Amino acid sequence: MKITIIGAGGNIGQRITKEAASRNHDLKLITSRNKDFFDLENAKTQEVDIFNTENLANAIKGSDIVISAYNPPQGKEMLLSEASKSLISAAKQANVRLIAVGGGASLKVDEDTILLDTPEFPDVVKPIASAHKIVLDEVYRKEKELEWTNVSPSAKIFEGERTNSFRVGGNHLLTDEKGDSSISMEDFAVGILNEVDNKEFIKQRFTIGY
Repeated sequence: MKITIIGAGGNIGQRITKEAASRNHDLKLITSRNKDFFDLENAKTQEVDIFNTENLANAIKGSDIVISAYNPPQGKEMLLSEASKSLISAAKQANVRLIAVGGGASLKVDEDTILLDTPEFPDVVKPIASAHKIVLDEVYRKEKELEWTNVSPSAKIFEGERTNSFRVGGNHLLTDEKGDSSISMEDFAVGILNEVDNKEFIKQRFTIGY
């Protein structure tokens, strides 16, 4: 399958790239990183401004699917909305399915409360968490034409191991028997690539956790 990965050089993007390569997909990486950084013989790399919709559409044209791990700069979190609109428009022009990495703060901890609104939610990550929630509600969930999927990590996502042992959920936060909510970046990537094959969450958000 021909897959374009946007933000391939980021923390999560690197794991998605590695997992996709291990499954022998034909990869195009949109990143500012040098090709040698990825240590992949056949992957193609290209720098594209995500806000330039026409150039982005041309770059992803011919792909079977686009996976976006775009993350806005700190202090400019609301650029996520503009970037997501450009990404959706480009994907529609190129007639390509889109899977986008979202945030976990909009997941429900009970029927009336999302994680973002809990007292213990850390202030330091509220700007990006709020931006992801707005994008999910106001951009993705209002998109009726494109085959999109938005993927939320658990409350904690960390550099760890690929265990290939995790759960998949919908709009509720996944927690273990101790009440902890977490997922490694490596297993998060596995779950995303599984969705590439399984197509279980078209025009939906889903989450991955232990």
